[in-house]
Amino acid sequence: MKKTLLLALLLPCVLVVNAQDAAPSWLENSLYGNGKINAVIAVIAVILLGIGVWLYRQDRRLKRLEDAQRRS
Repeated sequence: MKKTLLLALLLPCVLVVNAQDAAPSWLENSLYGNGKINAVIAVIAVILLGIGVWLYRQDRRLKRLEDAQRRS
């Protein structure tokens, strides 16, 4: 069980490291050279923040429904 959990946690790290080496040079030149990488990072950050806020609100709503169901 512990070996499987360790493998599941370390496998994405290995994939990320391998994926970083595989970026084509045209992509690096176009994003870094034109300064567009900041816009890409900002858009990704806004999307992730929005998903996080949405999950938090859904959790609060679900908790309220569960509490109401326990009371009745």
